[in-house]
Amino acid sequence: MTKEQSKSGLSRRAFFGLGATAAAGAAVAGLAGCAPQTPAESAAGSETLSQTGGMPMADNGASAGPDTQGLHSWEIAPEPIPADEITATEDTDVLVIGAGLGGCCATLAALEEGAKVITIDKNSEQAIARGVHIAGFHTKVQADLVKQGLLEEPDYVHVVRRWINWAQGRVKEPLLWEYARKSGACFDWLYDIAKGQGLEALLWDGYYKGPDYTEYPVTHIFYKEGMLEETVNFTFYQGSGVGDVYGNAVLVPALYDAIAANGGEIRWETKSERLVRDGEGPVTGAIVSTPEGMVQINAKSVVIASGDYAADDEMFQYYAPMTAYAMDARYYNPPDCDTGDMHKQAIWIGGAMQRSEPHAAVMHLDFGAASYGFLHVNWEGKRFKNEDVNTQSKSVTKALQTQKEAWTIYDANGLKAVKQQMDAGLGGGLQWGQLTQPVGGEYNLEAQEIVLQGEIESGLTQTADTLEELAGLMGVPAENFVATVERYNELCDLGKDLDFGKRPEVMAKVVEPPFYAGKLEADLLTMCGGLRTDLETHVLDANDQPIEGLYVCGSAAGDFFGAGDYPTYVPGIGHGRCVTFGRMAGINAAGGNADEKIPDLDLFA
Repeated sequence: MTKEQSKSGLSRRAFFGLGATAAAGAAVAGLAGCAPQTPAESAAGSETLSQTGGMPMADNGASAGPDTQGLHSWEIAPEPIPADEITATEDTDVLVIGAGLGGCCATLAALEEGAKVITIDKNSEQAIARGVHIAGFHTKVQADLVKQGLLEEPDYVHVVRRWINWAQGRVKEPLLWEYARKSGACFDWLYDIAKGQGLEALLWDGYYKGPDYTEYPVTHIFYKEGMLEETVNFTFYQGSGVGDVYGNAVLVPALYDAIAANGGEIRWETKSERLVRDGEGPVTGAIVSTPEGMVQINAKSVVIASGDYAADDEMFQYYAPMTAYAMDARYYNPPDCDTGDMHKQAIWIGGAMQRSEPHAAVMHLDFGAASYGFLHVNWEGKRFKNEDVNTQSKSVTKALQTQKEAWTIYDANGLKAVKQQMDAGLGGGLQWGQLTQPVGGEYNLEAQEIVLQGEIESGLTQTADTLEELAGLMGVPAENFVATVERYNELCDLGKDLDFGKRPEVMAKVVEPPFYAGKLEADLLTMCGGLRTDLETHVLDANDQPIEGLYVCGSAAGDFFGAGDYPTYVPGIGHGRCVTFGRMAGINAAGGNADEKIPDLDLFA
C-alpha cells in the first residue's frame, strides 16, 4: 500500500473520533480498499483466517484487529517481485539489514566469527545516529568507579524484578535475565572496540534518585577521548554539537570505521524489499533495491536491525493509540525512516509480532523546556500531579488533562535549588538532572543557566516579573494560576504536600521574580514493540517456533518491554539491548554460539 493510497483510507485517529457504529462501518469501507486483496480473498488464499476465541488471526499469527473484518494492510504480503526485475545476484554468509547501533554490533560480531558480512541501510551515509545513553550491568567503567569509592553497584536481581514489575509482567522474562547476565560483557566488548577508535566512556550520574521511581547507575556515554570537559559542559544552546563530542553520533561512525577495518562492507541507499524464504524452510537472503536496480543477496543468515515503525501511521496508531495522542512531536534520525519495513517483511514470510499490546514507547520531555521537579500546571493554570517522578511518567500524565498543554514553574532561585537537589542526590533524570553529568562530578549550574537562556530565546520558556503577567504569556487563567502558586508555597512552608504527596526536600517556593514558565512537550523517540524472539535472537512464528536463518535485534525485536511505557529504571536500556542482542545475533547468525562465547555475570554471587 502506498502512502498515497493510505491517505484515502480512514486513519485510526479518525476511527477513534467516530461513534462506535459509524466507525465500524466506515472502517470496513475505508480501509478495505487500501489492501491488495479483501479479507474474503485473503481467506480464500494462502492468508486464511482462523478464529481463536478473540480477534481473527491470520495463519501466520498476525492479529486482525477491529478496523477491518480481516487483516491490517501491513500484514498482507504484496505480489512477489518478478524475476525479470532482479538484475543481479550475489552470495554472502550474513546479511545485516540496518546500520544503526544494533546493526553495527551484529556486523562486527559476525565478522569476528570469520563470516563474510554485507550490511545494508536504506539511508545515505550522511545519516546522523541519535541517542546518548547505553545501559550495561557490571561493566569495566562501573568497576573502576567502585574501586575509586565513587560508586556502589546496585543489586541487579532487584533491578530486574522492579523492571518486570514496571512492565506488569507483560514481558518475556528470560530475555530480561539474559540481558542482565550478558550486557556487561557485551558493553565491555563494545568499549574495547570504541577505545581503539579514539573514544572513551563515562557513567551517567544525572539519573533519577527518588524513592519511588528510582533509577540506577548503569548508564554509559561515549565521548571523544580528550573531550570530557566539552562533553560535561555541553548544552543544546552553546558549545560543540553532539556530533562533534559525544553520544551515538560519535560512536556509530567509529563503528563504521571498525567494520571497514575488519573487512566488512556497508552499502548505503540499499533497501530490503522482500525476505527470501521457500515455504516453511529457512530464510535464505533478501531482494534489495539499489540505485542501480533490484539485487538478490543470498545469505546463510539474515539479521534484522532496522529500528522501529513509528513513522508508519497505521501501525503506530494501532499498536500505541495513547502514545499517538500523548506525543507532541516525534524525533528520529534520519527523520521518518522508521517505517517498520522489516516488521512487515518478517510477517509476510511467517514471523509474528509480540503478543503484548499496547507497545511500549520511549517518550520524554526532551525537547520542550527542562521540566526539573518544580510545580507543574496544566492548561487551566492548576496543579495536576506529583512532579517528583521520571520524565516518562510526566510525558504521559499531562496528556490525561482535557488539553495537553502544561508548564513547569519556578522563580529566580529555581536553578540554584536544582543544583542543591542534584548534588545532594535527591532528584534527577531527564530533564531534571543534566544529560551528561558524570559520576564523580557536580551539577553544572553555569551550563544550566545557558540552557535557560536558550529556552527563553527559542520561546520554550516564558519569563515575567509578576505571576499575572506570566499567566498571560502562558495563556492560562491568571486567577487560577496565582491561587495555584500560593497554595504550593503554603505547602512548601508546611513541609508536607497534602495535595499530591511530593517529597518536601524537592519542593521549592515560587516567590522571587523573575518568574519562569517552561513549556512541557513530550517527544516520542522510539516505539519498542516488535517481532517475537527467543534467547538466541531468532524471529519466531505464530507457534513460537524459530524461523531458521532469521535473527532480530534492537527496536525491531519484541517481548522486552510491557505496560505501554519504557522503563526508565534502567536508563539507556534501549541502546543497551542493541549492543547486547546485536552482538548475540551476529555471533549466532555467523554460526557461532553466543551463549558460550559471552561470559555470564553471576547475578546471585
